[in-house]
Amino acid sequence: MSALEVVALALLLALATWAHYAFWTRRYLMRTGEDEVLFAETRDGWRLALARRRPEGAARPIPVLLVHGIAANRTSLDFVLERWSLSAHLAAAGFDCFALDLRGHGLSRRAHPGAPRRWTFDDHVRLDVPAALAAVRAATGAAAVHWVGHSQGGLIGMAASAAFPERVASLVALGAPAYFGAQGALRLFAQACSAFIFTGRLNRFLARCLVPFSGLVHPPVSQVAINTRNVSRAVYRRVIVNVVENVSVGVLRQLARWIATDTFASQDGGVDYRAALASCRQPALFVAGAADRIAPPEVVERAARAWGGEAEVLHVGVAGSACCDYGHSDLLFGRSAPEEVFPAIARWLARRDQVLSLERGPQDGEKGGRVA
Repeated sequence: MSALEVVALALLLALATWAHYAFWTRRYLMRTGEDEVLFAETRDGWRLALARRRPEGAARPIPVLLVHGIAANRTSLDFVLERWSLSAHLAAAGFDCFALDLRGHGLSRRAHPGAPRRWTFDDHVRLDVPAALAAVRAATGAAAVHWVGHSQGGLIGMAASAAFPERVASLVALGAPAYFGAQGALRLFAQACSAFIFTGRLNRFLARCLVPFSGLVHPPVSQVAINTRNVSRAVYRRVIVNVVENVSVGVLRQLARWIATDTFASQDGGVDYRAALASCRQPALFVAGAADRIAPPEVVERAARAWGGEAEVLHVGVAGSACCDYGHSDLLFGRSAPEEVFPAIARWLARRDQVLSLERGPQDGEKGGRVA
């Protein structure tokens, strides 16, 4: 085969791949159902998006900030199919909900050319969190939020509860591991990151290219992030196209270090996020899926025991029930998550909301305990 033929074949293959990607993206990419999208600018020049769902009926006093995981965006918590939108479920229960796109995810963009192109978990805590909290306060007048985070979003919530105790009223952490030593799947992930095999830069592209084959088979590697047997193919395909995002190299390397050393600390070692859990006094709900390979129940329970305030653990599913058990991301997208997970979170938040509102009284910008 001549060099010209090789080039022509490569171009044809690239064109076919692009057409395949574009077709499946167009078929499953959907509009989200928020009432409005707000934006908040960080100190270092990122413009973060927050999708707001206004409460149905009388607003509860404390708004909810929902924060996604490492390779996702806000639609993981405010999904395009409303039945699986935790944000929509909480709004129906009276909460003013804000689903955040962290920097580099979803609709969040660099506000000016000087904004950094790489970041770490620490930047989410130091820079994204204050900007998001300020935006919610400006929109509602509420001094604090209920934090609801999945996976990395729950870890950021733990760090934010310690760093900004007056701004976080309570924490709900779904599948958030503050300990990393027991998960064999995560150790393999750490080794891959250390060897630069997996950088996260092609997550979205590769995921969308695999859409037509998703859910047909269930190889063990695919079960690390989600129990595909517990998610319908219609939902799973839309998750792949609408939720999956690329990941910053800095975030991946920091996570790889945590997994390799079983630590949960800042990049420079100056902040021990795990040790700070003992200083947190907010009420917290830790949600554990029985088949979660990233945050197994024993790991979630350990984080709850390390928490300094009132802590409860919500166990979801029964280990060994492969067809309908809860893994990591199916805490949000599982076939029965809207009936088994979402209402439990709403009830817990409603109880905490009532107690906290009585304890705190009307805050700056609030009238009679309700959002202004």
